[in-house]
Amino acid sequence: MEAKSISVEYRETGSKGRVHRVRKAGLTPGVVYGGNKSATPIKFNHKELDRILNRSSKGMNTLIEMQYPDQAAETVIVRELQRDPMTGILLHADFYRISLSERISAEVPLIWVGEAEGVKKGGLLQPGLRTVLVECLPDQIPDRLEVPVAQLEIGDKLTVADLNPPPGVEILNEPDEIVVSILGARVEAEPAIPTPAEEKPEATEPPTNEEDKLAAR
Repeated sequence: MEAKSISVEYRETGSKGRVHRVRKAGLTPGVVYGGNKSATPIKFNHKELDRILNRSSKGMNTLIEMQYPDQAAETVIVRELQRDPMTGILLHADFYRISLSERISAEVPLIWVGEAEGVKKGGLLQPGLRTVLVECLPDQIPDRLEVPVAQLEIGDKLTVADLNPPPGVEILNEPDEIVVSILGARVEAEPAIPTPAEEKPEATEPPTNEEDKLAAR
């Protein structure tokens, strides 16, 4: 798998003011760690990173080639992104150095395939997990793991043990963790039938003439 490339610069650390100046200059602060090396504070153009992640089916598991000003490039993956909750602009990124010959762990999304028979009969598909943690070589990280649910009836469930990862990929979640289940449809309670004591007496029509009024006294 070919890594996407991004150019970075070194940045100084030690105060919030320096981080503010980095962002004011239109760049985003980050750090590269792992690989038995010390952490390296960097700054980069967040638009380049967003473009790479948006165009890749692997998302944060995309292999990225980090291009430094004065040293050999390193292959990394994104470990954490911090974004502004209002604007979505990237505020900080953590990158992890990797070796293509060493296994790493990564979160992989689960995708439901098919419409469950139980859902067709009025049941509800209830996800237990949205992602699983896998371990494999960096270039073997799957885009996603498909979960066939078409044969599931109401009351059925699938666990991690039922998943079929590709060769070389090991799922680290506990085997008995529930991946998805089909719940029974909720039945609305029928209106209660009032007991004789609860029944209201029928209303009587008021007298309409003098004779009726006398008879009603």
